[in-house]
Amino acid sequence: MAQWALVTGATAGIGESFSRLLAAKGFNMALVARDEARLHERAAGLREKYGIQTFVLPADLSTEAGCGAVEDYVRTYPMEVLINNAGFGIKYSFTNSDITAEQELLDVLVRTPMRLMHVVLPGMKERNSGVVINVSSVASFIAGGTYSASKSYLTVLTESINTELRN
Repeated sequence: MAQWALVTGATAGIGESFSRLLAAKGFNMALVARDEARLHERAAGLREKYGIQTFVLPADLSTEAGCGAVEDYVRTYPMEVLINNAGFGIKYSFTNSDITAEQELLDVLVRTPMRLMHVVLPGMKERNSGVVINVSSVASFIAGGTYSASKSYLTVLTESINTELRN
């Protein structure tokens, strides 16, 4: 039975590349992004090219409902691989940005990866198998507003979990 992988931000860029890489290795794919039409297009392409199963989960990860829907899915269907990739940046400086956009950035880049890991890791520990990849950025090492701060959080949390689970 083929194992499943879930990728957030799966319709473009790094997330799309991860989905192709994992599908080529035989993983069935659960794809998460906001754009449902692009998700279906991506899923169809993966099924046709790699002969895998796909599941499309449209979700806005900046919302509680979107994050919760993905949590519920991975709580119900065990994932062998979790790729926390979804993200975006804000083009304005912190003092000129919209606070709603700043909060949405934190929700996508901090809250959602933390909560998804919290759901999937107990099952991975129990099975003694699984992979979590958190896509961070070199921006985590510079002072660059909320984006850099959120990537710093993700980097440090990832390193901490790696230390906790390395054995």
